[in-house]
Amino acid sequence: MTQADKDVHPTVLALGQQMATFAIDESILRLKATLLAFKKVITSYNTPPGNTLARHLTPHVLNPQIEYLTACRPMCFSMGNAIRWLKLQVSKIDPDVAEHEAKKLLCESIDNFIQERITMADVVIMEQAGKKIRDGDVVLTHGRSTLVERTLLRAFEEGKKFSVFVVDDPYARTGQQLAKTLTGAGIKVTYCGDFGGLRSHIHESSKIILSAESMFNNGSMYGRSGFCDVAIAAKEVGRPVIALCETINITERVTTDSVTYNEIDPERSSAAAFRLLFDTTPAQFLSMVITELGSVQPTSVSDLLRKLEESN
Repeated sequence: MTQADKDVHPTVLALGQQMATFAIDESILRLKATLLAFKKVITSYNTPPGNTLARHLTPHVLNPQIEYLTACRPMCFSMGNAIRWLKLQVSKIDPDVAEHEAKKLLCESIDNFIQERITMADVVIMEQAGKKIRDGDVVLTHGRSTLVERTLLRAFEEGKKFSVFVVDDPYARTGQQLAKTLTGAGIKVTYCGDFGGLRSHIHESSKIILSAESMFNNGSMYGRSGFCDVAIAAKEVGRPVIALCETINITERVTTDSVTYNEIDPERSSAAAFRLLFDTTPAQFLSMVITELGSVQPTSVSDLLRKLEESN
């Protein structure tokens, strides 16, 4: 923190440390926290004499915050999408608009963005994904995702009777919390601490539900390390793999491997070996992608991008 730019806002300094230590980990949670932090930056901002907010705010105020957050941890795709959107909103501010009014408009735009692209998007995805769960289903998931957790809880609250297999990441162990939460709600859960029983569990499952960190333009899924193994095993026995993804997490980039875009686990890397935090699952191993704009085939993700560009 002592090496951070003096222009970095205290809220952003704290957020950067939370991201660096993985206290805030999921991409959509990092996105929301970043936007809320930027709201505080904008609120405390005062345009210097001889400058305009539209021309001064981005290069002299927002960019130092972005550079600091990127130095703490590489930005996820949703953060990149949202930051481009925010910079566009700043550039649209009329120079004749009073500063307090301009700041109010920007803060309201951020609130609306969070409401529409995150909060309501998750509600719609949970509703659509919940419809795919039927009585008697055995749902398998990997690790813990807030969106998958809320989807399963909502389906159970609607009266659907199903059970869940939680295959955990042996390094992160986030699935333990998911298993505890679901069990506490009354859902029958079978927990597996590693991939030792993956194939047998998939044979007993009726569908697999995973939450994507991002979707690439060619339909590949960017997800937690292990997702690709689960999807490939499911494909071999004919089980459908459903990916949940907010459209803000969709990127126009394309990849066919797990190395081009990835992060190294800082706690498990050395000169001899390292562990990647994410992997890329090719489109052919996915059955469906559920977004707030509806359910599509993985190869139709590019159509969603076009819809978003047209609506913007």
